[in-house]
Amino acid sequence: MTTQELAKKAKNNMILPPSIISKNILCDIPNDNNYGAYLYKFTDTKHITRAPYIGIKKDKLPEHGGEVYWSSSTNEEFIKLVQGDEPRFTLEILEVTTRDNFDSLQLKENRMLKEYPDIKNNPDIYNLSYGIPPMPNVDNSMLSKEFVKWFDERIKSGIWTSKEGESVAELDAMNKVQISFTDSAEHIKDIKAELIKNGGNTSDMNPVLIFEGVGKKFGFDTNCDVIVGSRHGLNAAKLAKSLYMKTNRVPYKVLKEKEELFLRSLAAHDNKDETKLKKLPTKEDGAKVLLNYYNKKQISPDSNIALEQLALIYEMKARTTTESVKLAKKQIEEQRRGDVKWKDYGTKELKEIAEKRSTDKELHMTMTSGFLDIYKIFEKIVNDVKERKHCVVWLHHSHTDALTSWNKREADELKFLYEILNLHRKEKTEMTLELRTLDPWISDTENNYKAVA
Repeated sequence: MTTQELAKKAKNNMILPPSIISKNILCDIPNDNNYGAYLYKFTDTKHITRAPYIGIKKDKLPEHGGEVYWSSSTNEEFIKLVQGDEPRFTLEILEVTTRDNFDSLQLKENRMLKEYPDIKNNPDIYNLSYGIPPMPNVDNSMLSKEFVKWFDERIKSGIWTSKEGESVAELDAMNKVQISFTDSAEHIKDIKAELIKNGGNTSDMNPVLIFEGVGKKFGFDTNCDVIVGSRHGLNAAKLAKSLYMKTNRVPYKVLKEKEELFLRSLAAHDNKDETKLKKLPTKEDGAKVLLNYYNKKQISPDSNIALEQLALIYEMKARTTTESVKLAKKQIEEQRRGDVKWKDYGTKELKEIAEKRSTDKELHMTMTSGFLDIYKIFEKIVNDVKERKHCVVWLHHSHTDALTSWNKREADELKFLYEILNLHRKEKTEMTLELRTLDPWISDTENNYKAVA
């Protein structure tokens, strides 16, 4: 079928709005309709300069099974005219291509729009911006303002957003990376409560951010897709028994040349959002970013380059930035790794640790270092039916400051326990006490949500 025949058929099969005089397809359409994006142009025949509106759409044309679509313009004047009764516009389909080649249409759209100077205030065109430009050429190891701007525009445009929600169960089974310092049980609970209030509807939530095909860059066995953003929201959706969530899938061709450091920084940038339940980045989050730049590139935390990267990623307050730098320097001295996260131990997990580590000769228990409960320790010893003579108390810490505090006072705490244990005794007890610390760090590719949820 020729282009002219297709255009005639398209016009005959579609009811055009009153404002559109004609619709013409000016390009060849594959015989099997095997395309997924198109470039279109409105022309206002009543305008003194025949002002156009130029756009692109990632879909098939309505006559080939795509959604009915007349533009995504935010220009109120243009919208009113299109929705009006006066016949004045011609609509032309200039090019079609596959979904994978959508970037080529973006480039063409951008070039066409660049012909109009000061486009936002230019009366000779209805577009208010130059569209989304093609991906800028940048350093593949560090973010740039150009790339972040381009990336944010892509996210905001919805180009990578799934039309339909993806299965929460299937998303939960995917490999994930927790870019920030720790998983937050409280943040998950807050989101879960909002979801339950909304009947499990996830439409107001940030889409799950997925980097396609980069699994090996994060240390996974295959080049799988990896969830790098909105992990808290996904876990909350699972707990609220929501069935589907929207996703933002960043194509592999955008990421294939990027180094792990770049990918981690870009994923961390996802935490910069405007939702009411946003989790503000902490000094620990900032320090993790700076630590990675030092470990990978030998960039000092207080250097201009490091601070520029931190600003691009999180846009932190000045005080939090200063605290992040200070903490990163400390972690560098401790030779800390940058691909770990703080582990929060849940009640169920702590109970299992105590039970599995206890033997016929040793009694094991767990406790937070913030409150060493002497009465609980002695109660377990006194009520131990096996009358074990060796007791091990495993300490876990709510945050890094708690760990630092515990390291300073551990010896004094143990001495005090023995003093209480031997109080009013003529001879020292045969009971021995040992204080040990549960590992507070795990790989940030490990999913320990069962512990925090």
